[in-house]
Amino acid sequence: MTKARKVELLYCKAKGKDLKATPEEIKEISRYKVDYNEGSYATKANIGAYVTAIDKGSRRSFYDWCIDNGKGDRRRREGRAETIREDDKWEAVRCVFVGTIFWSVALYMLLGGSAIFLAAVISFILYKVRRDHVGITMIILPIVLACLFGYIK
Repeated sequence: MTKARKVELLYCKAKGKDLKATPEEIKEISRYKVDYNEGSYATKANIGAYVTAIDKGSRRSFYDWCIDNGKGDRRRREGRAETIREDDKWEAVRCVFVGTIFWSVALYMLLGGSAIFLAAVISFILYKVRRDHVGITMIILPIVLACLFGYIK
């Protein structure tokens, strides 16, 4: 399959349009982590650059790759590189704050002492690894772990 065909199919997938593709084509584009409703990031140029990055060995999702590289639809305010970087910075601050609270409880249950700095580091790393699963990694996972650690002790 050509790169242009991959970009066309992934663009349709990101915009929620019907994919008119063969099963082989769908299997081939399944390694590209482009989801429906990618907001102001899904442009054909961005998807083309993402396909090139994945083919060269990147393993990031499209959403994370766009934020890391400051790629968006420049016709929209929220798609400009400086806006993307600014939003990412403040989202990281919010996630570290909330994650520190929940991860501190989980680490307290595991270690038996306060580990606020370690909780902040864990929160920041989990935010950078998968931005699209922040709710799970910052709130649900530490609650489940705190329950498990509390039950084990």
